[in-house]
Amino acid sequence: MCLIIQTDKPKNLDLDLMECAYENNSDGFGVMFYNNGKIHTHKILPKTFDDVKKVFVPYQELNIPMGIHFRFATQGDTTKALSHPFQVLNKKEHGKDLWVMHNGASLPTAMIDKGKSDTHQFIKWFLKPQLINNPKLLYNEDWQELISDIIGSDKMLFLDGDTKEFTIINPQNGEDVSGVGWLSNTYSIKRGVGYDYDVKKGKKLPINYYGNYGSHYGKTSWTTDWDNSYVDWDYDNDKPKNTRTYAESQSDLAVPTTQESFSQEMIDAKYYNESGIYSEIKDEDLVSATPEEIMEMCEENPIGIAEWIYSMVKV
Repeated sequence: MCLIIQTDKPKNLDLDLMECAYENNSDGFGVMFYNNGKIHTHKILPKTFDDVKKVFVPYQELNIPMGIHFRFATQGDTTKALSHPFQVLNKKEHGKDLWVMHNGASLPTAMIDKGKSDTHQFIKWFLKPQLINNPKLLYNEDWQELISDIIGSDKMLFLDGDTKEFTIINPQNGEDVSGVGWLSNTYSIKRGVGYDYDVKKGKKLPINYYGNYGSHYGKTSWTTDWDNSYVDWDYDNDKPKNTRTYAESQSDLAVPTTQESFSQEMIDAKYYNESGIYSEIKDEDLVSATPEEIMEMCEENPIGIAEWIYSMVKV
């Protein structure tokens, strides 16, 4: 799925966040920024997070607006060339430098060039032919809406060498994180490889050896060894609270016998999302939702999702 970070102050980026992003999206890394009269890009096929740090930390010290991309390959080969960003236009041929990063499962494009990614082919067969003749289309609201309709819930980040500005297609499908910047998603740093990172808490989260950390109705557990023992983790103090067996940990998930007791129990225990908001999920909310949107619903409104699942099970 990949991850794009657009930040105005790279020095604010926690290297723990960067490491989690790499652990979960390790098929390519790249940056793009404007400095000293031109767009600078750097992309690699990292073997370890140290490779990422060697590239990123010197640029981080510049502390200027920057686009950062971690690739999770879904289409095409895993190569440095298919890491992001990609050049759409170049100044010598087209009178303008324009680069782009993409985040999404798969762009709607013909896969004509063997071994190339969907982003590469979408640029070649769709974006470039349109923008060559009229680069200003990028700032046309109707054109942006057209691109949004075509790519669905996917996101794109453009950097224009003339305006020195970033343009995001579908910014509403990402998340603005205070002190960090805009992230194209947060679920891809919680996929369960290596560590998870909570952008709101600004810290790493331990995960179990199955590769998932799970919030059991507000109680987060972590498998610590191969005998399925669990630890309830105190994130505020960064220490374990107590150890339980896997079976004991699952007792938190026991489904009450009635809808009323289910709802009241959850409310009494303050099983709300972090904003304290709980809203009802309706069938129509899920029928038209993409997998990415459903994952975001699970993160942002766990009670609503739980209530909906319970209502379906009890039908």
